[in-house]
Amino acid sequence: MNLISLCVATCKLTEEDICIGCKRTIEEIINWRTYTDNQKKAVLVRLENLEKEAATQSQLRK
Repeated sequence: MNLISLCVATCKLTEEDICIGCKRTIEEIINWRTYTDNQKKAVLVRLENLEKEAATQSQLRK
C-alpha cells in the first residue's frame, strides 16, 4: 500500500510542533516518506481518533 501524504497545504506548526492543517507532528511529517505502511496506518488511526474525540467534545458543548 502506498499512502500519499496527508498534507492539506495549510502548513503551520503549533507550539507543540503539530501542523494545524493535517494534525501530524513534525516528526510524522518529516519521516512520512520513509514510514512503513504500518507506521502510516498508525498515524491515520491516531488522526481518526482525534477527529472522533473532537466531534464528541463538540456534541457535549451543545
